[in-house]
Parts: sequence; C-alpha cells; structure tokens
Amino acid sequence: MPRTHASVAAVVLLAASSTLSCGAGPTGRQTTASNTRGVDPWLTGEGCSPEAPTELAPRVEVLAEGTGQPVSTGMSVRVHYVARSADGAILHDSHEGNLPSDIILGSTKTICGFERALLGMRPGEQRRAYVPWALAFGEAGRPPEIKPRTDLVFVIDLYLPAEAVIEQGSHPVNPAGGGRRR
Repeated sequence: MPRTHASVAAVVLLAASSTLSCGAGPTGRQTTASNTRGVDPWLTGEGCSPEAPTELAPRVEVLAEGTGQPVSTGMSVRVHYVARSADGAILHDSHEGNLPSDIILGSTKTICGFERALLGMRPGEQRRAYVPWALAFGEAGRPPEIKPRTDLVFVIDLYLPAEAVIEQGSHPVNPAGGGRRR
C-alpha cells in the first residue's frame, strides 16, 4: 500500500511526540525529569551573595551539547552530578537514589560555584565545572569530608522539570519575577 505524505507526517509526528514525552531531546540525551528528590543537602552552602567574588568563575568544559534555551537566574532545573576533589577522588555522586536534585537558580541555598556553573546550560547538556574553593565551601570547607580551601570538580547533567516543558513549551515559573513565566 503506497504511503501518502499525510501518513508519513503522522508517523514522524508520533515518533517526535513519543520522544518528547520520554524527555529525550534532538540530541538523544534526556532533557526533562518528571520527578525530583528536592533540594540536595550535599550542595547546601553559601549562595551567590553580592559579596561573592565576581572575578571568580567556574571553568566550564561542555562534554555533551544540550538543546533549547539556556537556563538563567530564576529558572527551576533538575540535575544529576558527581563531585570530585581536584585530585580526582569522588566526594559525592547524586545518582545514588536515581532522582535528580531540584534547584531554583538564585533562590536555593546552593554553593555559589555550582549555581554559576549551571548558568547558560541547555537541557540535556553535560558539563564539567572546575569550581575554585572560594565559590565552593570556602575557608572552612566542610570537615571531615571537604578540607578547607578545597577546589571541586563537578560533572553535571541538566534537566528541566517535565511539567514546565509540557505546558506548551513554556519556561518555568520565574520566582525572581513574582511568579510570572519568563
């Protein structure tokens, strides 16, 4: 039976909608996460305050490209990450428990360097971020696990909340903008 343009278009549309509902973007990497564990206590620390050194920034290396709009302050994102010391020792792996952590950029008490490493990421992107100690756990560290003045290296996978994408491709609510969508 010959295929018409309409039947081919229907098959392509069905495949595309199935991919989007599963959270995979055009690159084949997952771009959304429908569930989360909430705020990750391992990342809890000094957020990016006005006193945080602006000349310091994480050094970022993109390992896998993402797609869509880059994330910015006020957006809600979900992440998986592995944190290592500069010598390569694993300090924490958020994949344990299998649910990503939920972060509202600029609103969650997350160490400044991690938040700055997220800015500009696209859903589905994976990046390695080298975070200087001053933007991590600072002078004090977090004994006994993290010594004072410890630089950290994160490999981060970024996802947007699934409900934010399902709502006709709209952006997540921007808490910094009074709850309005961006």
